[in-house]
Amino acid sequence: MTAGAAIALGGTASLAQASGPHVVDGKGAAYNDWGDEGELSRHSHANSNATRLWQSVLYADGAKWKDSNGKRHTFKKWDIDGSFGRKTESATKWWQQREDVEDVDGIVGKETFGVADDFLNGPAGGGHVTYSGYKHDVGFKRLSGTYYVKIDGKWKKAAYNWRG
Repeated sequence: MTAGAAIALGGTASLAQASGPHVVDGKGAAYNDWGDEGELSRHSHANSNATRLWQSVLYADGAKWKDSNGKRHTFKKWDIDGSFGRKTESATKWWQQREDVEDVDGIVGKETFGVADDFLNGPAGGGHVTYSGYKHDVGFKRLSGTYYVKIDGKWKKAAYNWRG
């Protein structure tokens, strides 16, 4: 059912249904793009390109995750898989603690996203936005207000409800 048909029949259509997949977005200078974003966690948008975007931040900052034996490991480029599992949750807690986020809970919400976007630069030519991490810089694209992540050499929308 289209958004118009749902409204005509007295129902409602969600914004995501009306405009396509909900995506990480922004406008103007990139340094304040993410403070109004949705939530990412093991239970919310756990398998998504938006999660890939967040994992890119963890990689850029050299975030550490703790294994079941309590040993810390560095979040690597190959850990960017779009799946918000225990490793991403643990690395997120490490990142939140390092950045002095109030709620160190492993959930990426408005506060965590809002701190992270302080390290964004751009957009530059072609919509290029750079996250300046402690260990690496990572690139995104922002075209017509929508963020894109690079997956297997192709730019894909940083959507909350799909991965790949």
